[in-house]
Amino acid sequence: MGDDNEEYPAAGIDCLRCGVELRELGPAEIRIGGTRGGWKLLFGEWAELGEDMVTLDFLACPKCRHIELRLPEA
Repeated sequence: MGDDNEEYPAAGIDCLRCGVELRELGPAEIRIGGTRGGWKLLFGEWAELGEDMVTLDFLACPKCRHIELRLPEA
């Protein structure tokens, strides 16, 4: 994140750890479910049938550098 907080807009939410206003890093899709390890080798793409994608908003604290994940507002 560096010292240039202008790159990331303020989120309007304070950090739960140190109280500094969080910065919005933007949304990202995260893959959940599915299988791991050798199952992928054995079953290939069939192993991904149980996977799903969820979109989360990433927020970061410029002081203590912790990341928060939140569901996007509907």
